[in-house]
Amino acid sequence: MVTSAENRGWPGDVEIADLAGVGLPVASVVRTAKIATVEMDMAERIGRLAMPDRRRVIDAVRDRLSVAGICNY
Repeated sequence: MVTSAENRGWPGDVEIADLAGVGLPVASVVRTAKIATVEMDMAERIGRLAMPDRRRVIDAVRDRLSVAGICNY
């Protein structure tokens, strides 16, 4: 989930550094605590994170899953 950084931060939030590249008008974060699955026919691509931001999101999700005992790598 992507949300405005104006909201109070949650553990695991990842700040999006490349706002212009993604087309976001205000400071925003990826809220890794609110990852959801969506059927492909219900989804549509509206943007793409720059590689450094994607890596930080992947690391944050991996950390959350390892803390929960779901993955340990």
